[in-house]
Amino acid sequence: MAQKLTEQEQATVVALAKLLGKGLPAQQRGNAGGIASGLVRLRKNPIAADDVRAVIERYDGDEETLSSLVELGVLSPASGGADGYALAVPEEDGSLAATAHRDVTRAQAHRGPARSLSHLDCVRKQTPELGEVRRQIIGLDPRMWINGWLLSTPDAFLLYERELRAIDAMLAGRPALGDGTMSCRELSYRIFGDEKFLGLESDGRKLLHLMGISDLVTFRPQMKLELLHHVPKYHRHLRLVVTENLDPWVNVRTALFREGRKRILGERVHGVVFGNGYIVDDPHKLPDLIASFGAEDVTVLYWGDLDRAGLLILERLERAAEGRFAVEPFVAAYRLMIQRAMERFPEPLDNEPTDQRSVPATGLGSLEGRLKPREADYLRAVIEGARLIPQEILTAADL
Repeated sequence: MAQKLTEQEQATVVALAKLLGKGLPAQQRGNAGGIASGLVRLRKNPIAADDVRAVIERYDGDEETLSSLVELGVLSPASGGADGYALAVPEEDGSLAATAHRDVTRAQAHRGPARSLSHLDCVRKQTPELGEVRRQIIGLDPRMWINGWLLSTPDAFLLYERELRAIDAMLAGRPALGDGTMSCRELSYRIFGDEKFLGLESDGRKLLHLMGISDLVTFRPQMKLELLHHVPKYHRHLRLVVTENLDPWVNVRTALFREGRKRILGERVHGVVFGNGYIVDDPHKLPDLIASFGAEDVTVLYWGDLDRAGLLILERLERAAEGRFAVEPFVAAYRLMIQRAMERFPEPLDNEPTDQRSVPATGLGSLEGRLKPREADYLRAVIEGARLIPQEILTAADL
């Protein structure tokens, strides 16, 4: 089983995926998140050349993809003649930094050297002074030192004593830090008087991770404001339309909000989210938004363009959901798109051409079996011919 990513590694994947989503060749941008995750999960720097190629090939990449990673500065030939690559990731200012130095530079930027965790070393020796510090540590909630890190790094207690005692007080008689009703910033201020101390890449989050108690922090999921959405009412069993393009989002929102509709093309729908193209580039954006709704279960009806890129997004989204929520194609919308295209262009190859011949013609599997044979044949011809049936073929009147 693959080891779970730490918060720091998750942040690295997101930053790297955003860079690759803009810099990779067009046919590979849908794989930006997967490639970023694969490289970070190797947990090596430098990375052996064979390991790099294995990650790239897993996501249908080739030498052009590798060349693009080198040109972007994400990978650079390892020094000393080694057959491998050094991995660099984006910093907050957009520059690239070697992963081995990333924690140091960020800690210094946020807290300064006097409050950095990066320069603390494990101390094995015994002195009366250190013995007294360790006795104070043992007086804290055992969950804070049971993994041994705090006891072996007594300087961390001296640097963060006020915060550690605040954690101890909050844990007294409680199973966790927080009950899930406060946001991360609200919980951070409640415990420490500092709303930023538990931020994703903060000293506080690193401190909890090193002590092995990150899983004890429970806060309300942070909503991603970049995802335009309209979900007017709470539902235990939530059904959302996620649309690739803006006009269909506006049309569905209008039907739900202004017209009070409860069904779109015969499907029960409770809300609509604007996916804005490659929604799978950020592995956290949609899952975090969905988590913020607090539903017991969620079904996403994905609706995008009928072209190679659009079907690739559907396939990647199904894979990215990973059991957290269900993903289905919005079949009723796709069928109507095909029917409208068949009326306008009886010959499939008369549809709008694209530059996607190098994009893998995948993603048909989850849709073909739900179409009538004539519709499926027409769609396959469109996809194999690298043609496009845009979402905008349907208007508000069609819904």
